Amino acid sequence: MRVIVTGATGFLGARLVERLLARGESVRILARSRAKAKPLERLGAELVEGEITDREALRRAVRDVEVVHHLAGRLFAPGVPEAEYHRTHVEGTRALLAACREQTGLKRLVHCSTTGVLGVTGDRPAGEDAPAAPTNAYEATKWQSELLVRTSQQEGFPATIVRPGLVYGPGDLHLLGFFRSVQRGWFRPIGSRAVWFHPIYVDDLVDAFILGAEHPLAVGECFHVAGREPVTVAGLAAAIAVVLDTALPRGVLPLPVARAAATLGGLLPARLKPLAPLTPSRLDFLTHSRVYDTGKAQRLLGFTADTGLHTGLIRAVAWYRERSLLPKPGQGGLS
Repeated sequence: MRVIVTGATGFLGARLVERLLARGESVRILARSRAKAKPLERLGAELVEGEITDREALRRAVRDVEVVHHLAGRLFAPGVPEAEYHRTHVEGTRALLAACREQTGLKRLVHCSTTGVLGVTGDRPAGEDAPAAPTNAYEATKWQSELLVRTSQQEGFPATIVRPGLVYGPGDLHLLGFFRSVQRGWFRPIGSRAVWFHPIYVDDLVDAFILGAEHPLAVGECFHVAGREPVTVAGLAAAIAVVLDTALPRGVLPLPVARAAATLGGLLPARLKPLAPLTPSRLDFLTHSRVYDTGKAQRLLGFTADTGLHTGLIRAVAWYRERSLLPKPGQGGLS
């Protein structure tokens, strides 16, 4: 298969490219930075250098390919302007779809959305038909980009939408701060109410993308892709603590105290917000359940996540330690 991956130098994109190359696929990547793309080029990927909104670069990227994996995106971070999310997610998807429509041999586009378009679900798993209720600029623009793909699906374009849950594993830096807070003994659940997450190990998600590209029943569909079962925030922290061989402090952080800390974090300049223990967006993340019904992917595609949480966390922690992002056993601090 001739495949193009956008967002190929990111955490998920790089893992997908590596898997596709290992399978013997002919892989092209679209990337803004040649330096970041070098490791994938050395593995055999062909680079087209350009932005996701660069229409001429997109035409070169999708020329003569059979499958497009559209993973280009900007993860949510405090202080990022909404216009940046809109440019990448909405205008980038619009430009990519336009380029794809010019290709006669294209068999499938797999669009990476997010379960986050549903916003807060509560503790009952939400299905793909639940109403969208994004809570921030990242989720809102991902929903807008998904609507563009849905319109194309209705017009007969061969697209599949994959909505990942909370992705973790080797290569991920987005959750590193959570691992570090557990390592340092700082983490406490906020309030007394259980809050649920639905994590998925990165390699399991890659499996789902490949199924989305190849399974005949995936065309025109949207799938929630998450792990075997949800876990509470406290349970996730406890599972990380076991792998790190550390102990969590007892008790919870009272919600009023957390709100006060988040308010202070939200007042920091944009460049300092990532350093704050809590911001309004992090407080929202840690105090609202987000769980999903993954039965559709299992019924139509035969997909189930193979990697248990403990196994996935062992691999993630090993990757962090190899790069001195977390201390190795016997070390006293972080480098």
